[in-house]
Amino acid sequence: MLFRSFTLTPAEGKRLIAKAIASMEEVKNAYENGILIIATSTTTSYVAEELMGKELDKGMFTAGVVTHEGLGITKADGRSPHYAFEKGELKECSTPGLVPYLAKMGPDDVFIKGVNAIDPYGAAGILVHGPGGGTVGTAYGYLVRNGTQVILPAGLEKFVPVNLAEVVPLMGVNAIDKAMGWPCGMMLIQGMIFTEIDAFRQLFGVDAIPVAGGGIDGAEGSKIFIIEGENEAAEAAYACVADLKGEAVLKTSTMAKPAHLA
Repeated sequence: MLFRSFTLTPAEGKRLIAKAIASMEEVKNAYENGILIIATSTTTSYVAEELMGKELDKGMFTAGVVTHEGLGITKADGRSPHYAFEKGELKECSTPGLVPYLAKMGPDDVFIKGVNAIDPYGAAGILVHGPGGGTVGTAYGYLVRNGTQVILPAGLEKFVPVNLAEVVPLMGVNAIDKAMGWPCGMMLIQGMIFTEIDAFRQLFGVDAIPVAGGGIDGAEGSKIFIIEGENEAAEAAYACVADLKGEAVLKTSTMAKPAHLA
C-alpha cells in the first residue's frame, strides 16, 4: 500500500473529473447508443473535450459564470450552445432546443450539468438568473419524470459548509437588494455528484482524501490530497496528476450588468 500527496488546482481538478466521467460505461453507452446531453458549464466543457477528442473554447461553454468581479452572464457573441448527442451524432442546441431530446430521454440516457455548490448533506445547487430558471429550470422536470440519469460534476472548490436547503429561501433575483454582479436564485437538483474523490476511484480504484486547501500564485482554490492505494494504482494516479499539471486557467467574456440591477 502506498500513500501519495499532491495538489490539484481547480482547472486540473476539472480535467481529472472529465476524464473519469468520460470513462464511465453509462456515459459511453448513452453517447454511442442513446441520448447524452452535456449542458453548458465550465466543468462539462472538459467532459465534451474528453469525449469528442477536440479542444473547445471552454471559457465560453457557459451561460452564467463566476468571475473575479462577481456573478456574470456570458456574452451572447461567441457563447457556446449545449451539446446533445443522439447515437453519437452531435446537435448544438439552445435551451429550448433541448426539449425534444429531454422529452424522449429514459433511464439509459444521461444528462450532465455542472453545479455551483455542494453541501455536507448530499445536495447540489445551481445559481439561476434567467426567467424560468434557465437551463436547469427547463430540463429538470423532464429528467425527473423520465428517470434519466443525471451526473453533476463538481470540484471540491464548490463545497459549502451549510445546508443548501436553508440557503435557497434567502436568495432570488427579486430578493437580493444589491449584488456584485447579477443577483441570482438557487435551485437544488438531485443527481450523481461527482468530485475529484469519485474521479480517483473511477480511474484508478484508489481512495483520495482532501486534507487542505487554498493557495496563491495560481494555486488559488486548490485542494491538497492524500491518496491511498495498491502500489501500481497509486503510482498511476500520481503520474496522472503530474500530467495534468499546468492545465490552463479559463478565460471568458461577460455582459455588462444593466443599470436597473446596479
